[in-house]
Amino acid sequence: MFPDFYATAAQVLPVLMLALIWESRFLDRLEEQNRRSRREDPKGVLFWTRPRVRAYSLFIVVTIMIGTALALLVLAEALPPGPVPRTVLTICVLLALATLLTRVVVDVVGATAPRDRDRAPSLDPEPAGQPRSHSSVSTGSELG
Repeated sequence: MFPDFYATAAQVLPVLMLALIWESRFLDRLEEQNRRSRREDPKGVLFWTRPRVRAYSLFIVVTIMIGTALALLVLAEALPPGPVPRTVLTICVLLALATLLTRVVVDVVGATAPRDRDRAPSLDPEPAGQPRSHSSVSTGSELG
């Protein structure tokens, strides 16, 4: 009744794993980032320290691999299709998609956040309330 579901899940889950782990430069960025807790470093992270990122990333990879294996076993008729394999596979796919969505949102917000160098220069070069220096005041004698 659901043969396309299992075939689609068996194809989509490995692609999601590639998108989450390798293709997005995720591992490179993790290696570069400061992931110390705020207790150790005031500019550190609140929750996603290196051990937590490691555990969650490995959990996602294992979940995706279990889902892929389950779909292949159902397709090979080693396991009977039914509501339990469909539910487990649906949870695997939804968890992978939610993780990918979170990663995309965080990456887009981080990449488009305003930086100090992106701010427009002020139109008034002198600070407010400061008198102009003599070199910037025009006396009219330069004209002629």
